[in-house]
Parts: sequence; structure tokens; C-alpha cells
Amino acid sequence: MATIRDVAKKANVSVATVSRVLNGSPKVSNKARDAVLAAQQELNFYLNANARALAHQDSETIGVVVSDLSDPYFGLMVKSCENSARANNCTLIVSQGFHDEQREINAIESLISHQCRGLIVHALKVSDEKLTKYMKRFNSMVLINRVLKGFENRCVNINNVKGGYIATRELILNGHKKIAFVTSSHTILDARERVDGYRQALREANIEINENLIVKTEPYLEGGALAAYDLLNMKNTVNDFTAIACYNDYMAAGIIAKFTEAGYKIPDDISITGFDDLYLSRCLNPALTTVNQPVSKMAIEATELSIHLFKNKPYTLPEFNVSLTVRKSIKKIN
Repeated sequence: MATIRDVAKKANVSVATVSRVLNGSPKVSNKARDAVLAAQQELNFYLNANARALAHQDSETIGVVVSDLSDPYFGLMVKSCENSARANNCTLIVSQGFHDEQREINAIESLISHQCRGLIVHALKVSDEKLTKYMKRFNSMVLINRVLKGFENRCVNINNVKGGYIATRELILNGHKKIAFVTSSHTILDARERVDGYRQALREANIEINENLIVKTEPYLEGGALAAYDLLNMKNTVNDFTAIACYNDYMAAGIIAKFTEAGYKIPDDISITGFDDLYLSRCLNPALTTVNQPVSKMAIEATELSIHLFKNKPYTLPEFNVSLTVRKSIKKIN
């Protein structure tokens, strides 16, 4: 079995440098990091951070990678994973990737080094090629919010195109033709798919697509607030609009706050929809019409699947459907 010294020798670096790379320290040059990661993969070496606990059979550990725990969506996801893990006498370790490829890889590697029996991974920036290598190596690794070719039976996902479509179609059915879409500035699959659904709904209704009305920003509360400034600058111009569809509820909340501060009334002046149907969407004023994504159910099922996989037990995932939860944030116009 390879040791950390073997990795250091092969990468031509010190043991301390190997340790820093494998623990995600930023104080390493890109050249050294690449050499260490290449040597690590070739030698199939991982830091065994909790070998002692496993040796005493203290627990079976499930690792979860999410984007950002400050986002309520991922908070709910982790909570649901935790509940399922606890029900199966497992413990949970969480790592964050922040929609950054290297940080997502570091998060996965960190959980592997802790000898997690199962992995539930939300990583939208890691390439298909790299994810395929992980999926082949760890047969209890489950992807959430992503489908990887050849591993569809270990992927938990929704139809994001349909979600973007039904949110936009609801606005169209209420008379809106000038509809903005606020999406994530990260080049991630679900963002592209939701915009595709938006475009599909507009084309179906013979409404011309105005690319200026597709605004990209960080997929957080603050990002929604920043997008609101761009949108407010479009009011009373050739790019004016009457409605906004959003990538998620969190962004919608930021937009509602800024438009309200600017003197606009929701939905009298601007109609708006979200995506996810978080508890937050019910607390906004007005309550938000949004696409219901069964995130809690998805997280529970992903955890159950991972546990069944490392226990070599069969498990079949259910379908995860999206639907529209209609509340008070859309006004019908002529």
C-alpha cells in the first residue's frame, strides 16, 4: 500500500507539501499541486483521517458535498441527508465546493480521505471525465442535481428545462410578454437548462426572445440584489419588462427587496417567479409563486441509495417531478 512518502517521492516534493495539497491548503504552487494530485491518483493514495474510528467500528460515515451552506437550499439538503443518515445509524461529514471546480475536487478528495463509506455529491463544475473516474472508483458515490452518462441509476435529478418552462408559461398565461430571466453567472448545467425552458416557453407563445433580458449574477440573495440594479436600469427603455422569472427563490428574494425599495409594488408593477419552493418563498411579501423542487425527498433518496450501495443491497430511485406552486407574486395583465 502506498504511503504519503511514496507520493512525495513520485511528485518530487516534500511530505509537508503533499499534506498541504491533500488538506486543501492554498499555500501551494499550481505546479506542485498538479504533481501531487497526479502522483496521488497514480498510486491510489488517500489520507486516512478517521482510520482509528473505523477500526473501532465507531460509525459508518457518509460524506456530502454541497455548494454553499449559507444558501437555504443546501441547508435543507444537508438537513435531509443528516436525518436519513441518522435513521441508518450513520454519521455525516459535509464539505463545500462553492461552484468552483478545484474546490469541488478538493471537497470530494477530503471526504475520500476520511474513508467515508458513502458519498453524496453536488458538483456541477467538475468535468464529466473526472467525475466518471470517481464514480468508477467508488461504487457508493451518488450524484445529486446532475446526470452523468453511464451512471444514470446513481444520479438524483429533476427536469430543469420543464421547471424553467412552467414558470415562464405561467407568466405568459397571465398576459406577460416582456419577461426577464435572472440566472446564475456560473456555467452550470441546471442554470443552462432553466434558461432553455424559458426560451422554449417564449418560442411556443411566438414571443421574440430579447437576450438583453437574460441577466446573469451570483445565485445568492446578494446576487439577486445586484441583478435588480441592472433590471431597474432597463425600466422605461426599449428593454422594459413586466415580469421576472428567477433561477432560484434566494435570488428572487433579493430582487423583491430592491424593487420594493425603489418604489415598485409586487405584483402590481412587476410579477415574479422563483425556483425551489423553499420555506423562504412563503415568508416573502407577497408570497412567491415558484417551481416546487422536492429537494428534501431528493436528498433523502440519495442518502438511502448510497447506504444501500455500500451495503450491497438493491435500491431503486423514484422519479422526482417538478410542479408550480402558485401564490401571490403574479398579476394578470391585459
